[in-house]
Amino acid sequence: MIKMTYDELELEAYLLEVIEEYKDFDNMDDEELYELMTRVASYTDDDYEEAYEYISQFSPIDKKRILALDLPK
Repeated sequence: MIKMTYDELELEAYLLEVIEEYKDFDNMDDEELYELMTRVASYTDDDYEEAYEYISQFSPIDKKRILALDLPK
């Protein structure tokens, strides 16, 4: 049995809600996607590469679009 931390469960629930609402991340506008990335990155010690890899497990998204958001480094 895989054990998940509360934070992992909370993050997964959040992403599943987003997917349910938008169907996939490509349907989000840039501001919404920016907010999504910063929220997910807050769970990954502000590692945006790790955040991108994590959200990609839920729905594919073009990395060029993420890079164009001008996220903090």
